Amino acid sequence: MLVKEEWTSLDDKDGRWYGCGDSGLFEPFTEDRGELFRAMQRENGRCIGFVYVDRKGDEVQKVGWIFEKRRRYDDCNETYLSQTWVTLHESEPTVVKTNHYLTL
Repeated sequence: MLVKEEWTSLDDKDGRWYGCGDSGLFEPFTEDRGELFRAMQRENGRCIGFVYVDRKGDEVQKVGWIFEKRRRYDDCNETYLSQTWVTLHESEPTVVKTNHYLTL
């Protein structure tokens, strides 16, 4: 199993969510999904929903969790609302290379 975390934060001025980066794929400390969920919840706050992906044939699959937490800025005492989207993966993504030849 591999895990990816993606971070967003809410701008209080315009009410929009902004992407703050991602962890890339990494191996978690455990293969136990329950233990991983509880550790992610301790780190990232309450779970507010799930991450879904659409598959061929209109099949929707649950592939992760969305956590939300109020965090403190590093340089002051103000806080902001943060979401962490955690997705679980079986393996590294498959990359397909396609040549687009120009005919003579």
